[in-house]
Amino acid sequence: MSGPHGRGDVKSFNRNNAVIEREGCQSPHTRNCFLATSVMGCLVIVLGLLVLTMAPSFLSSMILKSLALSPGSDRLASWLLPPVEAHLTAYAFNLTNPDEVLKGGKPVVQEVGPFVYRAVTVKDSVDSETGKSQMNYDSLGSTITYRPRKIYHLVSGDPDSTFITVPNIPLLTGFSGIRDSMGMTKGIAKNVMLNNGRGTPFVNVSFTGLLWGYNDELPCFKHTRPEECPPPDGEIDIFSEDDNDDDDWGDEDWKRRKRSTENEALIRSRRSSDEDLSRIKRSSLDLDLRRLNFSILEKPKAELVNCRCQWGLFRDKNVTIRKPVTINHGMKDLSMKGWVEQFDSSTTLGWWEDGSTCDQVGGQDGATLPPSVSQYQEMVMFISLMCRKINLKFEKITTHSELSTYRFIPPVNALGSHTDPDPTKVNLANSCYCRQSKGFSCLKSGVLNLEPCKVTPDLPRGAPIALSFPHFYQADPSFREAVEGLRPNKTLHQFYVDIEPTLGFPLAIRPRFQLNAIIRKDPDIAVMSNFPDELVLPFLWAQDGFSEPSSDMASAIRFGLAAPHRLPLLGGVVLLVLGVTMLLVSAGWWAYWARRRTIEEEIPLN
Repeated sequence: MSGPHGRGDVKSFNRNNAVIEREGCQSPHTRNCFLATSVMGCLVIVLGLLVLTMAPSFLSSMILKSLALSPGSDRLASWLLPPVEAHLTAYAFNLTNPDEVLKGGKPVVQEVGPFVYRAVTVKDSVDSETGKSQMNYDSLGSTITYRPRKIYHLVSGDPDSTFITVPNIPLLTGFSGIRDSMGMTKGIAKNVMLNNGRGTPFVNVSFTGLLWGYNDELPCFKHTRPEECPPPDGEIDIFSEDDNDDDDWGDEDWKRRKRSTENEALIRSRRSSDEDLSRIKRSSLDLDLRRLNFSILEKPKAELVNCRCQWGLFRDKNVTIRKPVTINHGMKDLSMKGWVEQFDSSTTLGWWEDGSTCDQVGGQDGATLPPSVSQYQEMVMFISLMCRKINLKFEKITTHSELSTYRFIPPVNALGSHTDPDPTKVNLANSCYCRQSKGFSCLKSGVLNLEPCKVTPDLPRGAPIALSFPHFYQADPSFREAVEGLRPNKTLHQFYVDIEPTLGFPLAIRPRFQLNAIIRKDPDIAVMSNFPDELVLPFLWAQDGFSEPSSDMASAIRFGLAAPHRLPLLGGVVLLVLGVTMLLVSAGWWAYWARRRTIEEEIPLN
């Protein structure tokens, strides 16, 4: 019996329902959707494989490209404001027996220190008058030119109360200038030098005074002396007049009074600038050092202050703008990044043999290096304080903050003489640093005569200063034998730079150098007559740079090294999982409806 609710109605309902399911889930639109899903899954899998295999090299090339010093880049920002603090650590050599040395005795020195100064370098300061930056790109070329300023701030040690006996550089420089003079001319010049200033080859000054300034009248002898300043001690003003009528004020008296007032204002300005400098040093992290008025803070090496002459070895190095340096920014050729193209707007130095490689500007700027450093390459660095380039060779692999680095050091013959009989010390390439033909002595291996690079119009013979590594490390033994108290040590006194080889970042850089006075015997000057023919006496050594990267710097480098491998791995795995999932879903659908079709064919609905 059939009816509205009979068996025939049930069959009809099942038949209609099956038709609806077939038309919905097995419609052409649904089949195309799952077919597209399968194709997309395959494409995503292929893309994942490409990411895993090709993305690492692509990301590496993009990261390397970002290392150029391009305008507005993060790399330029980190070059201008490095993520690590640099420090100047200085030591003095205190001469303990100056009287014996004046009589011909062997010098005995004692190392004093360390005195640690935080060093802040400003490469893009703004000229207060023109408003222009001291850093400029060559828009048509591949270089960037900057004029650095360095601000030193004491962080450790007590240099103000530490007194040392050291060579009198201004007096020795003066004696060097008249060494080849003859007769009355030399005698008059000698008396002027001995009667102005300290008048002895050795002086006792504070360490602060040695670096940043102490009183000595000789360096200011040729300076125009303000009329309100009395003659220096020991000098008689033969033009002065004894006038007891202090109440009569004429025009000249008024002008003198006016100049005195102006000088007092200048003194107050100088005191104010000193206070400003101290404030800058204390809070340099919180100030925009680029836009400070540096003109009131700059100081020459010698200057009359409060009618007294001040001279300091580095007095003109603190805050004062340095000579322009032009380096390759690496945007056109990354392998040339940081290469010094010009110094003081010239491709030659003008100190060493004309036309030689020694006089040619070149080498890496230590603040920025190219990537892809090899153990087998020779690195050349330009150190302006050393007045020359210096070659560095790979020594060993070191580690900083879990980062592997290559250590480069000067070879044993880096400062070797071209005439050294020792085959391990001789360096023929250094022959162009010898200026004997111009009257400058050429020193034995390990010590470089800096007189040629100290020549100025006022000092045609330069200053009798020589450079070496600390404690005469790697120098000819005769230098150490001439001075008692020196103990060279590879760990303490070696120049080195540790470089992360892939990205080329220096994780530690320690240029170490020693300054020595060249003291020569001169029978025409009594105080110089008992010295050896040539004595190279150390008085200061220092190390610049840093020994460890900051945590932020190390983290950024670790990310830069890991990103080309971790990011493609993560992205590739995600794409593979997604693609496989899409294929599985599509395959599951096809399997399900294939099975459903089989069942429908085996069990007819009618």
